[in-house]
Amino acid sequence: MDRYGRTINGLRISVTESCNFNCFYCHREGHPRSSQEMSPDEIGSIVKIASDFGVEKIKITGGEPLLRNDIVDIVAASVKPGIREVSMTTNGTLLSEKAQELAEAGLDRVNVSLDTLDAEKFAKITRRGALQKVLDGIAAAQEAGLVPIKLNMVLLKGMNEDEVDRMISFAGEHDMILQLIELVDLNGEDFKEHHLTLEEIERRLAARAIAVRTRRLMQSRRRYLLPNGEVEVVRPMHNTRFCAHCHRLRLTPDGYLKPCLMRNDNLVDILSWVQAGDTDGAKKAFVEAVMRREPYFKRADKCPHAL
Repeated sequence: MDRYGRTINGLRISVTESCNFNCFYCHREGHPRSSQEMSPDEIGSIVKIASDFGVEKIKITGGEPLLRNDIVDIVAASVKPGIREVSMTTNGTLLSEKAQELAEAGLDRVNVSLDTLDAEKFAKITRRGALQKVLDGIAAAQEAGLVPIKLNMVLLKGMNEDEVDRMISFAGEHDMILQLIELVDLNGEDFKEHHLTLEEIERRLAARAIAVRTRRLMQSRRRYLLPNGEVEVVRPMHNTRFCAHCHRLRLTPDGYLKPCLMRNDNLVDILSWVQAGDTDGAKKAFVEAVMRREPYFKRADKCPHAL
């Protein structure tokens, strides 16, 4: 538990900064590029320490994690006593080749980034033309049992807001959960051009919903159960609710614990301790990272970062 009473039950591990897409909105887990990447054994050692401190869920991210040739070994190394779920966020282009191996190594499920079902729009957003590969990857993941699959759809004004209903139907027909994600403000011009608030979409979802559930341990996200599918709405991290309900640490590809997605000035080096074989030192580094956690957005009268 950190100084603000927030328990830590999740660790997001960015295993690479490399990606075979070039989406203009990507935040790359809030960490600048680095050339060093942890080995599977090093990742496994850090996961073991995290599990000793109560972490139960591991999310493997990137970049594009499937670009790592040793990604199957990384997944296997992340399966430790106390870890209830190992999942991965991927763009899906390499899933058809690796889904079965990943499942056999211990991966439980995947999130697949898919903003559109239109090939032309897909190429414009990702600056690549691999929509069919993604769809093939989704099918392979389902066949391998990497379920429930969540589709991550970033809402982009002027590009894909007209596809929400189509995506809901597509996800529902294939027993997937659609996550509608509000665009994050990283580079002002693109944000101004493509940002779309989710209020109107949420009103439409609420009017159609059979039930609405709130995930209190996930920034109080709302999940709408519709006649033809399930939709979860993901608000941007620039708000007090996101911070108040943050229960994760992040691990950078080069082995630094990142207490806050929005900051790079308070990272904690854990990899050096692991490489030195000093488990006690690595555990102290983990505790230090937890103690450095501080809500980036607080009440408006107390914090310059507040909305």
